Amino acid sequence: MTKRESLIRAALLVLVLGIIGTLVVLDRTRGDDRPSATATETPTESTSEPPAPEVPAPTTPKPGEDRTDTIPTPPPGIESIACQKLQQSVEIRVLDFNTHRSYGGIGTVAAEIAAVDPDIVLLQEIDRFKGGTGNIDQAAYFAQALGMDYAFGANVTSGNGEYGVAILSRFKILGSQNYLLPNGPGGEQRGLLGVGVEVGGQEVRIYNTHLQNKLDGLREAQARHVAGILANEDNPMILGGDMNATVNTATLAPLTNLLVDAWSVGSGPEGTGPNGSRIDFLLASPTIKPQRAQVLRSSISDHARLYADFVVPAATDCPTQPRGTKRNQKR
Repeated sequence: MTKRESLIRAALLVLVLGIIGTLVVLDRTRGDDRPSATATETPTESTSEPPAPEVPAPTTPKPGEDRTDTIPTPPPGIESIACQKLQQSVEIRVLDFNTHRSYGGIGTVAAEIAAVDPDIVLLQEIDRFKGGTGNIDQAAYFAQALGMDYAFGANVTSGNGEYGVAILSRFKILGSQNYLLPNGPGGEQRGLLGVGVEVGGQEVRIYNTHLQNKLDGLREAQARHVAGILANEDNPMILGGDMNATVNTATLAPLTNLLVDAWSVGSGPEGTGPNGSRIDFLLASPTIKPQRAQVLRSSISDHARLYADFVVPAATDCPTQPRGTKRNQKR
């Protein structure tokens, strides 16, 4: 059960208990509204015996009437009313960061992530049990260091080591799936990692990718493949990643035709890649509104950090059951 669903159930319990208490009090006081005595008597000298307390006359239940205290049935629609009261839009901060495999020090990379104070983190060039980077499960390390849930998508496997992308989230990850993208001669296997998180009473899909860096045709085919997957998505979504291409290219066109570039509200220098061009992106469904975006240089990676603040609108429906279970272990 999610935190939001727990809050809804707690609110419903308070409302129902309040209704029950009110009905019970009214039920017990129904017989007390009797007219007061109208006759006046001359006061007499008090005696040592106090007057006997007045005992209400017993009432006879009407045929078929049950006078025992029962728990009233909550009014119809009370759960929906309480749910709607708890619905609200949520502002989240999303960070996209190609870590350059944390060659400069994984602790420093974790600190640079923490400095942005993100709710969701999309990381590229992540190693898992690779000898060249200390045999560390980097995704698990970052999740533990930052107190976040995580998912890892392995795209290249070599011995016991893996290489791919990761998603970290302050929200519980409901499930994850890694899609392998088209590959060809001279290319490196790339993928699209997707997770679901509940934000503002609805499931938001978060996607992370790292497209081919050298072969233009292959990179464009990968972008079209990503767009095809996202086009079948019913939930609002955010896509981030190292696209290895700038915005006005055939690579980005299928993606920007579907999603809104958060840099539409960006400020400051926009270059993210090693050559100073903007090749790292955060894109979102039109219903998820970007509020601000900024690029921050890194002392470790050859890519800059890109973050954006989004407003996720309130859900228009109420959950009836948990939306999924976490597939990856936290920390």
